[in-house]
Order: sequence, then structure tokens, then C-alpha cells
Amino acid sequence: MIPEAEARPKQRKSAPKVRTGCATCRSRRVKCDEGKPACQRCIKLGVKCDGYGPVFKFKPVQSAMLVRSTSLSKSPFANPQERQYFDLFCARTGYDIFPTFDSGRTRERLLESCHFNPAIRHAIVALGALDKTAELVQSFDKMSLTPVERDAAANEHHKNALKQYVKAVKHMAADASAKKPDLRTMLLTCLLILAFESWTGNMDLALNQVHAGIRLIQEWREEYKNDQDKFTRLSPAPYVVEDDLIQIFCRLAVQHSFFADGHAPELHAVLGNEGPRFTRSMPETFSDVFEAGTYYNGIIRRGVYLITTHSAYLGPDVRKDSEIWLWAMKEQEEIQADVWRFNKAFEPVLQKVTDGPEKHYALFIQLSLAIGYIGLCTHLATDESIHDQYNPVYKRVVYLAKEVMKELPVTNKTRPSNFCFDTRVIVPLWVVGLKCREPTIRRDAINMLLSNPRREGIWDSVFAGKVLQWAMAVEEEFMEHGCVPGWARLGGVKWSGAELGAKRAELVCLQRVSADTTTMRRRTKRIAW
Repeated sequence: MIPEAEARPKQRKSAPKVRTGCATCRSRRVKCDEGKPACQRCIKLGVKCDGYGPVFKFKPVQSAMLVRSTSLSKSPFANPQERQYFDLFCARTGYDIFPTFDSGRTRERLLESCHFNPAIRHAIVALGALDKTAELVQSFDKMSLTPVERDAAANEHHKNALKQYVKAVKHMAADASAKKPDLRTMLLTCLLILAFESWTGNMDLALNQVHAGIRLIQEWREEYKNDQDKFTRLSPAPYVVEDDLIQIFCRLAVQHSFFADGHAPELHAVLGNEGPRFTRSMPETFSDVFEAGTYYNGIIRRGVYLITTHSAYLGPDVRKDSEIWLWAMKEQEEIQADVWRFNKAFEPVLQKVTDGPEKHYALFIQLSLAIGYIGLCTHLATDESIHDQYNPVYKRVVYLAKEVMKELPVTNKTRPSNFCFDTRVIVPLWVVGLKCREPTIRRDAINMLLSNPRREGIWDSVFAGKVLQWAMAVEEEFMEHGCVPGWARLGGVKWSGAELGAKRAELVCLQRVSADTTTMRRRTKRIAW
């Protein structure tokens, strides 16, 4: 018999078919159901549907044309497997781990850099291989450098990820010694190293990249210190480094302010760049959730700057009529007013938000602002009992965190997205577990962190849950009638960052000895996760 394929007469190639559908599906060269306002394919993938008009958005397949339009002999990749990892990054990994709440220009710049920068290309291939590992092993433990029995295929992908990462680091070192790369390239390099180290659990090395990137930004901004408009935008020269890229490091600085003891000057400074002038330009009603996100980020940065200033310069010995205290009170009132203005402008957007990325972002904004507002209202208080009056808000924070988790993009049924740069739920749940002493709400937050292992930027949910379990146990030793007395409450918990990469840490806190004295005692514990 003649095979059906051979029996079928050869057809002449017809003219290229005009592709229809949303911009996202057309860029990926997949069939679109043309649903309005967002197609179902984009909703299921958890990516932003770019609509049906001519928009300037990141097109990963076109940016990766060096892969698809050239033969392997002319390709920068050594073998088909490298190319497959790169394709995976373009189609999925880049959308999962990089912020989904910006214009996509950071991903676009990364893929454009692959044409001429071997370090970035190898790092992207390494992340694609790491993503494939994550899909198969379903466990953070098996992605770390420990002698664990692994599935053979996953082990091979993990080895390939490490090999590609080593190549990337060697190229980075060579570039640094031969010439000084431009600022955008250095920041993109920091992000790629941070992504790899954080995803594999080396949180101490990831922290170093946050410091390195923000230090570069602050040194660069000094060149524009005489620019009168520098407080109205994140990037004083968007043609050198885009706002989106600066925004990512600002969000990492916010994460860091909750993670580490003490605040490096450059991290503290980058949060205070905008001042009040930015929030004064807030419209009465936002056009969409993404415009709202711009102002949300500004409010959060300003609030965290105030709180970190409190940690650094304010304290029980500071006079209430001192200049720094009066500034803090005024700043607190202004930010509270900004939050109320924001909520009023955001309400119409919430009423018409669509399912998919918009709904996810809207829930995340509500979650983040709720926990941020509590921190803003309580940061000048010296009595931890003030948090009790916010128990209803803490309960809502846990509810919103669960809703955000439900709306997280799932790009593959076998591997839910469990790593990203941005904060999603870990930091808000951390604050609930540390500051809310209502037993049911507190345990709900801690259990959520422990039962949903994920990493967000420099945070590991299991690590956060373990720390909170200990803090809760220390406080509840002195529980009276189901309530932790004010004198027994902890102001915070510190830890050593030297062993975070080995998943070990020594926790330290100070607790009053009794209700009758202000004497403090030091409590410690070593944990592993």
C-alpha cells in the first residue's frame, strides 16, 4: 500500500495566510478564539491579552527570531537542547518569573541582548533548563545542590541548568574585566543571577544581587542629582534604563525591608526617590488596573520608606517634638490620605475588572495595600497591643492572599507557577503571622505559608513559616485566657544570613522578662527547612 502521505498529491505553497486574533496569540503563532475583551487562551495561560489593535508590546517569538529563522549551524546555540530551553523561556518561563504587571519591556530587552551577549543568552538557557527541572521534580528540595535521589530526566535538566549557569558567570566575569558593560546590561545580569540563585534556594547570594543592582542605580542617579524633575520619575534617563527595570529593583528593595535586619543606605534611598510630588498627580479615577498599579507602587514605596526611616532614626528615646518625629507624623498623615484617594479612584476599576491577569493584579493591589495600611498606622506605636484592633483587617488579608493564590497564572497543569521576582503573598502573610496575635488568624497565615511552598524574590515561604512558628511559640508561652499579653509580645525576629543558602538559620529575638520590668532577655533558636 502507498502511505497516505505519499498518495496525497503535492500542493503548491499558497500565499501566506493573514493571521487574525489578539496580539499575544499572533506573536506566539497560535490559534486565537478572538474572545473579547480577552481571549480564553491568554486567560488559561495566565498572560495579559494584548487585544486586537496595533499595540507596542513584547513579542517573544519575534525577539527570538535568531532561533526560529536560522539553521542550527548559524545559531548561537550549541545543540537543539539549548534551543529548546531558550524556547521554553520565551514561551513560559519569562512570563512566570518576571513581573507580569509591567509592559514586558524587561523581557524584551533580555531577549534582544541574546543576539550579542553570550552571558545573558547562557543565563536564559539555564533558567529554561531550571524551569524544566521544576516541572518534573515538583519540589524545591530536589532543585538544590544536595545529594538527593532524583528522577533521571529531571537530574539531566538540572545538570544542564548548572552547566549553562557556569558558562554565563564566566562570560560575565570576562566582560567585567575586559570592559565596563552598560548599566542596562549590568542590571539585567543582576536579575538573571538573582533569579537562578533564588530559585535554587541560595537566598544569601540572591540578596547580594539586590544590593548590587540598587547600588548601581543609586550611583547612576547621582549623575542627575541636579535634575529638578528627578523626583517625578523613577528613571531620570529612560533612554538609558527604562522605568520598568528600575521598578523591579524598587520592588525588591521593598521585599528586602521586611527580610533583613538593618537597611543599607542605598536600599533606603531608592525607596525615597519620588517624594510626595508623584502621588499628588494621582487622577480622580484610574483608566484601568495597570494605571492604578503605577500609583500603588509609588504609595507602597513611600510608605516603606517612612517605616524604614522609623527603624533607622526613630525610637523610644526620640523626643515627640523633634524635627524627625514631626516629619514622620506629617508623612504618615499624607500617605494615609493618599491611600484613601487611591481607594476612591480604584473603586470604578474594580467594578469592571475582567478575569485573568487583570483580576489577579487587582486582588494583589488590594492585598498589598491592606497590609501596608496597617503597617503605616501602627509604625509609630510603642505598644504591640495596637495590632489587636486590626484583627478584622488581618483576617481580610489572609482571605485576599488565598484569592490571589487561586488567580496565580498556571502555565502548565503539571507545574503551577511557584517562583517569581515580585511579592505575591509571602510578605503580607509574614506580617500577619508576626503581628496578629488572634490564634485562628495567625495559624491560618502560617499554615498557608508552609502548605504552599513557593519563592518570591528573596523570600522562601517555608522559611517564613518556620520563623513564625517559633515566634508564635515564644509569645504563647505566656498566653492568658487565649490572649498574648502586651509585655510578652516580640517587636520582631532577626536571623543570620550566612547560612541561608544551606537552609539553616539562627533566630534571635528580645522579649521582656515579665510585666513588672522593662528588662529584656535574649531568645534564640536554630532552624532548618
